[in-house]
Amino acid sequence: MIELIKKVDITLLQFINKKLRCKFLDKIMPYVTFLGSATFCMVFVVMTVMSKSKEIKNLGFLASLSIITSGGITHFLKRVKNRIRPYIKFPTLNIKKIGVDDYSFPSGHTTAAFSIGVSIALSFTGLAVVSIVIASLVGFSRVYLGVHYPTDVGAGVVVGTLSALCMHMIV
Repeated sequence: MIELIKKVDITLLQFINKKLRCKFLDKIMPYVTFLGSATFCMVFVVMTVMSKSKEIKNLGFLASLSIITSGGITHFLKRVKNRIRPYIKFPTLNIKKIGVDDYSFPSGHTTAAFSIGVSIALSFTGLAVVSIVIASLVGFSRVYLGVHYPTDVGAGVVVGTLSALCMHMIV
């Protein structure tokens, strides 16, 4: 079963990275991926926590707790798994030079995007579809850019979503 998952993972990676390649996505995916970066997360949290609106301030507080929790889990899992990034293992992948750390599993950008996206969805249900679609695009961008396997992104979705759900239930 594990071998089948690995095979599907590599096939999906190569399909997304090579077959879906186009100039439009080449231009926008580095910007989309930025929405899961540490810089974006910090700006999002500061902007929401500083808001005069109690609801937006609460969103910032929930999102920050989720980002901290999911970030800690992600960092731990990266050090335990030590999964080499796909562009290193498969040098024929199309990649863009973007900032990455050493290990691939799980996707930290996807984790952060889902921490924020699910926090928004739980706090402002009218924005749920938009926030989840944007978070999903961040995950897609990581595979498109050749820096993550689809399973890295899937794990990031789970960690980010569960962190946001837990913070929403606790706070």
